[in-house]
Amino acid sequence: MTTTRERRATLLVSAVLLACAADRPLVESFEQGDWQPAPFRITSMGGQYAAPMVAFVLRLEGPSGRRLIVEGTVEIDPQPTLVGGRWFEEDGSTVLSGVLSSAALDYFGGQGGRPSLGGQFILATEETTIYRINLPRTTLTAER
Repeated sequence: MTTTRERRATLLVSAVLLACAADRPLVESFEQGDWQPAPFRITSMGGQYAAPMVAFVLRLEGPSGRRLIVEGTVEIDPQPTLVGGRWFEEDGSTVLSGVLSSAALDYFGGQGGRPSLGGQFILATEETTIYRINLPRTTLTAER
């Protein structure tokens, strides 16, 4: 069971990470041991809240039709925690895929409206880290 002090510490660390993420590009690729901006833009962010879980799909598009699709499940109990996720990158006939993890999450319950989700997500294959997404709090549309 998590204590109040541990919850507050988690909130503080998340707030600091999210504040730092505001100065970063939306997507960064990990190249030669350093993070480099990657030219992707959000095309959609859909999801559904079914207490205590939020399932979401983030779709991004890059140059030359590259597509990045990120799927995840967040548990709200009471702090948001990424409990599962995966990602796919399509570039013509080439497909990369892997697991999704999170360094920080920002969730707003959508009282009276749609829920919002943001945070910093790490996209990796079995061998290496590929991308980092610095997602500002984004309203989830009903479509997935």
